Amino acid sequence: MGYYYLLVIQHALIGVLIGFMISIIFTAFQLSGQYFAVQIGFGINEVLDPMAQVSVPLIGQLKNLIGLLLFLAISGHHFMIEAVFRSFELAPLFGLSQAATGGILKLMVHSFSGMFIIALKMALPVVATIFLVTVSLGVLAKVAPQMNIMMLGFPFKIIVAFAVLVISAPLVIRIMRVALERGFELLTGMLRNWPG
Repeated sequence: MGYYYLLVIQHALIGVLIGFMISIIFTAFQLSGQYFAVQIGFGINEVLDPMAQVSVPLIGQLKNLIGLLLFLAISGHHFMIEAVFRSFELAPLFGLSQAATGGILKLMVHSFSGMFIIALKMALPVVATIFLVTVSLGVLAKVAPQMNIMMLGFPFKIIVAFAVLVISAPLVIRIMRVALERGFELLTGMLRNWPG
């Protein structure tokens, strides 16, 4: 029965790892909204994410829902079921040697760094535009100090940010699709090269 318990623990760990790898991608979608939510004045209206038990800006929640719909559109749920099915034949019983744990830790570091890169790619158009708007409003406040630029700046930043979000929506969808496909490839590669 000891070998059976070891197999159950191993496949449970593989299932948790598969779910964790996919959740990193969705965390990148939420993080991209967090990059610029405070700059456009949406940092105060955060909602509680019941899965992670943290407060998430509304823009991050919107991007997460778009990513979830894209995940379903590219049949990601079928891939997840297939990954769990294929894990039984691709991932043999692993040993806890230094090489095995080092490979898994290297994969985790690569996934986390990819999460921040994906989030920055998705948020960069809005962050750059809001930076330029803030600089121009600062110059305008210096030129005409009698104008109340702070009160004019809040709605202007929100309008510009939403306009950039609408214009860059096809780019964001393409980045999300590529991120999901690369995550699937990374997951498949991890299962094929599972340390034995």
